[in-house]
Amino acid sequence: MKTLTTFLILLTIFSGCSSKNAFDKFKFSSTRELSEDSIISAKLLKDEKVEGLVTAIYLNRVLPNIYNDKEYFYIYMYDKEKTNQVNFVLNNKTATNTKELPAQNQFTYLTSFEANWSQYYLVSFEKDASNKLLLEVVTDKGAKATFVFVKDK
Repeated sequence: MKTLTTFLILLTIFSGCSSKNAFDKFKFSSTRELSEDSIISAKLLKDEKVEGLVTAIYLNRVLPNIYNDKEYFYIYMYDKEKTNQVNFVLNNKTATNTKELPAQNQFTYLTSFEANWSQYYLVSFEKDASNKLLLEVVTDKGAKATFVFVKDK
């Protein structure tokens, strides 16, 4: 009888917590949740030496009602070398449009990150039929970061 009572008390205690998790305290919008799910960071490497950090979000997945006619990416990066020129390549094709953005911009809410020492870009490419998108960020100093995004079917 004691064992049954103990078991029922423990069962009651643990079942009260089962509907909650660590993320319940965060109040993310559905767009922000998609952004958190789509964000990828990679090291900016030159000769196997870390020169910085690059983060990319595939906007077609996060904001499909706005970004759907081309392939769009929000990219921010920190480069120790203070790069003057950055090239963006998607599946071996160069970007059709690259817009440098200020630290506080229309995409800041997707990441909750803004730092004056970073560089921010909105980059677009022609629509790609491939389901796998290989994005490369290459600086004029020879540093490179590579990302792989998979489109939703």
